[in-house]
Amino acid sequence: MDGDSKERVRLVDLIIPVSAVVYAIYYVVSVRDFPFQAQITGLLLGSLLGLLCTVFFIRFVWQARRSGIRIGWIDLIGEPSIGLKRLIFAGLILLSISAVPWGGFTLTTFVFLVASFHLLGVRPLTRVLVTAATAAIAGWLFFIVLLGARFPRGPFELLMSYWI
Repeated sequence: MDGDSKERVRLVDLIIPVSAVVYAIYYVVSVRDFPFQAQITGLLLGSLLGLLCTVFFIRFVWQARRSGIRIGWIDLIGEPSIGLKRLIFAGLILLSISAVPWGGFTLTTFVFLVASFHLLGVRPLTRVLVTAATAAIAGWLFFIVLLGARFPRGPFELLMSYWI
C-alpha cells in the first residue's frame, strides 16, 4: 500500500501467516524422531517461513500504525451473503480432516472436493465428479504410490493394494 491508499489493513490479513507459523512450529516439533535429513529440511523450511512471516508482521504493524486496523466478524467471515458459505467450507475442512483416519486420503479428498464444488455452485454434476475423481486419484498416485507417504489407508487404498 502506498501513502495515498485509503485501504486499511485488516486483522483478517493475519490468518494465513499466523497459521503458517503455527504449522511450521508443529512440523519442526513433530519430526524429532525422523531421520536427520527430514529434521534439517523441516528446520530450514520452518526458519525460512518464520523469516518471511516476520517481515510480513513488521510490515503489517507499520501499515497498521499509519492507516488503522479494522476488527470485526464481517472482516473474518465476509459479508452475510458469502459468510455462511465460508463457515460451511471451514466445517467441510474440519469434517474432512476428522474423516481421513476412517476414509483414507483418496476417498476423503474425493468427498471433500465434491462437497466443496457443490457449495461453490459448480455445474454440471459430471464435471464435479470427474474433476474430484481426477484430483483424488492424482493425489493418490503422487503421494502414496510415487512418494510412499504413509497416509491413513481407507477403502480405496486397501482395494488398490491388492492390484499394486
